[in-house]
Amino acid sequence: MIKILNEYCEYQEVNEDIELLKRDADVEDEKKPTINWENLKKKNPDIVGWIKIDGTKIDYPILKDENTFYLNHSYNKTYNANGSIFILDNNLCESNETVIYGHNRLNGIMFSELSKYLEKDFFDKHLEFFIYTPEKTYKARVFSAYSTNVFSEKENLNLLNFNAQIDYYKSKSKFKVETENVEKIVKLSTCSYLNNRKRVTEERYYIIASIE
Repeated sequence: MIKILNEYCEYQEVNEDIELLKRDADVEDEKKPTINWENLKKKNPDIVGWIKIDGTKIDYPILKDENTFYLNHSYNKTYNANGSIFILDNNLCESNETVIYGHNRLNGIMFSELSKYLEKDFFDKHLEFFIYTPEKTYKARVFSAYSTNVFSEKENLNLLNFNAQIDYYKSKSKFKVETENVEKIVKLSTCSYLNNRKRVTEERYYIIASIE
């Protein structure tokens, strides 16, 4: 009971943090986002972007991380078991593949809703989302969603070039989506409770989207 109460308090804290932050980052209109990057950088220079998936709770700043600090810290650098949405040692959306990480929390925040992509109705209704950076707004289109063992994923992708990776992601997807001329992708990653509702497993949910 104490653990559940603590998790609820952390959930409330993150919600309050994000609501305050959104006053400086208005992304309600994805076509004309108005984000005060100068203010966000003053709050934390590690903020490198923002991700928003319409119709979900996923509406968060993206932090650049080099040592998994944000695995258990909020955007304001205070300890929080819910962590943040973050990338590791690469520049957001500048390389061929950007991996974005976030927790799958039982309280439903962060990347918890990524598990719903394995449901056909949710998948079809959330094929597009947006990533904002100080330089550009990226439109992402999902073409693969699946769950697999994190170590198997690493082994399967080892030594594959970019085009072979795209073929791999397409083959793994629970649902088929036509894609052409994929030049850049973003990979959303979160833990899975598929085999045990009380503990995370070595399974991961992976959502792959082309970006332009």
